[in-house]
Amino acid sequence: MTARPHDAEADTPRAGTPRAGTPQADAAQADAAQADAPVADAAEADMAEGVRAEVVRHHQVIEGWLAGTAPRASFGRFADAHAPGFTLAAPDGRLLSRAEVLAEVEAAYGRMPDARIEIRDVTVVTATPTLVVARYEEWQDAAGRRATVVLERGPAGPRWLHLHETWLTG
Repeated sequence: MTARPHDAEADTPRAGTPRAGTPQADAAQADAAQADAPVADAAEADMAEGVRAEVVRHHQVIEGWLAGTAPRASFGRFADAHAPGFTLAAPDGRLLSRAEVLAEVEAAYGRMPDARIEIRDVTVVTATPTLVVARYEEWQDAAGRRATVVLERGPAGPRWLHLHETWLTG
């Protein structure tokens, strides 16, 4: 085994750079992490706003569909927002496939002329580069549902993979 020559220059910190393991180095590392925090916070805020906008947009389409004010052609965009394997755990306990959900929604066109849907408290629970899990409340008249949605992130926009709804009382 050949010993390497000691490089004293490598042990010498550059001007203004604290030596590793010192309180000054720890403080410099913390400062660098804080400098990156606004960028991460801004990206998270943008992502959260995008999720909120998607949940609201999706329910605006449903509201217009139920009220009969949406053009019938808008159903295609609604359907395309649901991934092929989409499932809905309905508040009554039924587990519905994409085809079942789309059939129920399509058949409900214009059946609730006064339909109003309010979305509240959209919160991102967790996110990865390809998935987002969010929760929100959906209110129609005095009836509320708490929902958890799993969205797939993609270049064409978010696609709904799974939705679980639970009735809210009071």
